Parts: sequence; C-alpha cells; structure tokens
Amino acid sequence: MKFGKEFRTHLEETLPEWRDKFLCYKPLKKLLKHFPPPPPSLEAALQGWFVKILNDELEKFNDFYVDKEEDFVIRFQELKERIEQVKEKSSGVFTSDSEFSEETMEIRKDFVTIHGEMVLLKNYSSLNFAGLVKILKKYDKRTGGLLRLPFTQLALHQPFFTTESLTRLVRECEANLELLFPLEAEVIESTPAARDESNPPLNNTTNIQPDTSSTVAEETSDVYRSTLAAMKAIRGLQKASSTYNPLSFSSCQDNDSGGAVTAENSDSNSSTASENGGDDQDDTHCT
Repeated sequence: MKFGKEFRTHLEETLPEWRDKFLCYKPLKKLLKHFPPPPPSLEAALQGWFVKILNDELEKFNDFYVDKEEDFVIRFQELKERIEQVKEKSSGVFTSDSEFSEETMEIRKDFVTIHGEMVLLKNYSSLNFAGLVKILKKYDKRTGGLLRLPFTQLALHQPFFTTESLTRLVRECEANLELLFPLEAEVIESTPAARDESNPPLNNTTNIQPDTSSTVAEETSDVYRSTLAAMKAIRGLQKASSTYNPLSFSSCQDNDSGGAVTAENSDSNSSTASENGGDDQDDTHCT
C-alpha cells in the first residue's frame, strides 16, 4: 500500500481528537504537485516560504507531543498511587477479592487506556517524521532544491521525535499491566494473546463477572481499536520499504532511542536515498 493511503487510513482510524494534530500531508502534497519550477531569482524566497510552512508543522507536532507526554506522566503517577492504595488495603498483596474488586477493575481499565494512548503517541512521532521526509523528498524533486537532508536533521532533534522518556513510560506501564493481569491458570487462560507483550490480555480473564468485564472492554474499546489500527499501519509501512535507509520509516520505528537516526548515518546515505527512491509514486492514488 502506498504511503499516502496508509497515512489516510491511520488518520481515519486514530482517536478523532488527534486527527488535526498530524502532518497536513494531503494539502502539502497537492501544493507541491502544482508547484511551478522556480526561476533562480526566486528559489531562495520560495524555499524560505516553504520552510516556514514546515516549521509551523514542527511546532504543531512538538506542542501536541509535549502536552500528551506531560499528561501521561501525571496520569501514570496517579495510577501507581492507586495501585499502592489497593495493595495497602490487602496487606501488600493482591488477593482473590482485591484482584477483581470494582476499584481494581477501574485501575485496569485506566492502565489499558493510557498504555494504548502511549503506543499511539509513539506511532504519532514516527508517522509524522516519515510523512515529513516524504514531503521533503517531493519538494527537492519538484524544485531541484536540497532541502531534505538539512531539514530532516532538524526534525531528528525536535521534542516530538525524542521518545526515550515515552518509551520508558510504556515499558513501566507494561510491567504494571502484568501485575494487574496475573498469569496464574485460575485467573487467566493460557493463550498466545496472554503471552503477547504488545497486546495485553484484555479479554482473557476467567473469574471476572460478565458485566464488569464487558464494561471494561466497552470503555477502552476506542483506544484499543485505534492502537491496533496504528500498529497495523506501521507494519504496513515497514513492509512497503524495499530498501533499508536510515531516513526510512522502518529504521526510525525500529529504534526506541528517540528514533536513533544519527547525523552520521543520514549524511553517509543521503545520496543512496536520492537514487533508490525517486518518489512514493502515490500522486494519483493517495491522500
């Protein structure tokens, strides 16, 4: 599937309130499609105007990402405190009663929700970076400019692409989910889904009352569906990459250290990137 279609699919399936926070990929693509080759006297002015548009996009990414990350830190700390309160009530351990109390079920629901949102934010970072690289590639091809490499290097060091703290939060959240979704045979059936770290066993509890279980699933279904859609889109983009490139979507998604695309790797492979991928060839089919 072409990148533009993957991007549009992800926007359609992500949380509605997030949609206007993504890269304006379709408008930028349409703008470049009708870009006239600039005369030499206007090249600098035209590039400055386009850079201003991209800087506004970076500011949008950064504002949204930083706000969400700060919100996650606060919510996650509150959830950990709630866990400690439940443990104190049950003498420091989860008993059969405390594991399935209404309070614990609410904590589980909130952990599943925040974990899903964290995964979505990581995908938000990678997807916007990948889209930005695509737009820069189109700009250089259309104008004969050399904007892609320097602006990509700028984007690599922006807050929205610095995901180390978020990655730590995701891992800590998953550790708490393991605590809240115990794997004992009498509590959870032994299924592949229960052993899959990336998909916590939302529906495998066997001793939960049906009404409580359905309530948790219903109230977290939007985030869960959006998370699955995001991960599906990411996998599709990775499979569509036929060659390895340090500026490609696959390479930035495969690393947890803020994308971990280095200036050295980018510089050494910039010529390869230009030769291998003339375009994503989605001008007539994609959003």
